[in-house]
Amino acid sequence: MDDMTEFRVTYDGPALANHEMDPRELAPALLAVAELLESSAKVLFGENVKLKINVKGSFQTGSFNIDFVTGLQWLKSIRDLFAGENAAAVANGLAILTPLGFFGAKGLAQLLVWLDRRKITRVEVLPEVDGMPTQARIYVGEAFCEVEKEAVDLLRDVGVRKAFDKVLAPLDRAGVDTFAVGQGVGFNLVVVKEERAAFDAPDVEEDLLIDDTRRMVFSIISLAFKEDNKWRLSDGAATISATISDQSFLDDVNSSVETFAKGDVLVCTVRVKQWQTQQGARTDYEVIKVEEHRHAARQIRIEGLDMAH
Repeated sequence: MDDMTEFRVTYDGPALANHEMDPRELAPALLAVAELLESSAKVLFGENVKLKINVKGSFQTGSFNIDFVTGLQWLKSIRDLFAGENAAAVANGLAILTPLGFFGAKGLAQLLVWLDRRKITRVEVLPEVDGMPTQARIYVGEAFCEVEKEAVDLLRDVGVRKAFDKVLAPLDRAGVDTFAVGQGVGFNLVVVKEERAAFDAPDVEEDLLIDDTRRMVFSIISLAFKEDNKWRLSDGAATISATISDQSFLDDVNSSVETFAKGDVLVCTVRVKQWQTQQGARTDYEVIKVEEHRHAARQIRIEGLDMAH
């Protein structure tokens, strides 16, 4: 492979200079570098693209350096983590490293530092000029930052953001205060401890899909008397956990006006909310009103029999 791209990642600080930290403790962050490259490759070039990576470690007083070479294979024991034997390699590592901000001045890293966890208010894709990479203008209010459009794609991807967060995790430790990326002895990207929080991975917002109020009938599996504890109820097909927000009913339960026996059912007005989350569907049940508490039948009901006579 002729178009390999080599770059150096460095962690620095007094803990490394004074040998107060074993460089091997940085291993999770170095694994995250490979994860970041692979996640970025998938965003930029599609799910079928994988990256092969070779790592050359080197130690210097006061810092820990690791050289990454895209297009080759890393440690045999973990090679399948990054790519299989027949995986395709990205022809030019710069196509990933530049949008990340490892090379160049307008990538994801620089955008995150500029944003500093502020909320984006508008994104404007600028017209292509003279074959140059398409730029995007990111607004926070009236202020804006221009980056390569691919950096915005990386910004939106959960996997990329989580991997970048893990890459910067060593800066959370006392005595490690600098993360840097470059080639040779020079560095293009330098992130200091004070900028670390800008790289925190955001929580993925849940998408509310259903918010419905309906009548349902439940039998009681178990009651909860502590505040905010949920009751376990059964609709005859499934057991659910439900918040009881009918305060009048709860007051009757607490004062023993309402008592329960096996076979009792509650006729309720229930609010059902369902979200799409990163893990899948999530459903919450809230009993807004207990309309009727039907006690278990103690006698056999005979149609046509009038007990009043």
